[in-house]
Amino acid sequence: MKEVRSFIKTASLTELEKAQQIISDAIAKYTEQLQAKQEVLDLLKEKGLTLEDLQDTSADKRTKVKAKYRIEVDGEVIEWTGRGRRPKAFEGVDLQKHLA
Repeated sequence: MKEVRSFIKTASLTELEKAQQIISDAIAKYTEQLQAKQEVLDLLKEKGLTLEDLQDTSADKRTKVKAKYRIEVDGEVIEWTGRGRRPKAFEGVDLQKHLA
């Protein structure tokens, strides 16, 4: 808001009128978008749908990789797929002994 106040103090009349037009256009666009959103929500409610019905639940196409290695450290079971960086629990350990 400081920038706006500073602009108002230093701007000429034509610059202020131009800024007023830009702000009016932005307000009109925002109002139109709010009305459009409400129309869509009303249509969904009328049809008995929710926003979740429109979302693609299979967006994550990556498959879950099973753990290849499993080790118990201080009562905590730590699993690792063998991909990525080796967890500290598996450093200096013979991996063949800890196959899942």
